[in-house]
Amino acid sequence: MKIEYDNLYTHFVFITQKRQRIIHEENRERIEKYITGIVNNHASKLYAIYANPDHIHFLVSRSHQ
Repeated sequence: MKIEYDNLYTHFVFITQKRQRIIHEENRERIEKYITGIVNNHASKLYAIYANPDHIHFLVSRSHQ
């Protein structure tokens, strides 16, 4: 029996070493744009992203390639 997935979502959480609060507000948008570019270059779709001072969340729908 073949199993197919039409929508496969992945929730990524990246944390800083020892949960140090090193992601400052003035860099947050730049980091989010950088990750968005990486996701787009891998033929995937980004649904949500937010960088907190000590971690980053993003939700991605991965390509079927």
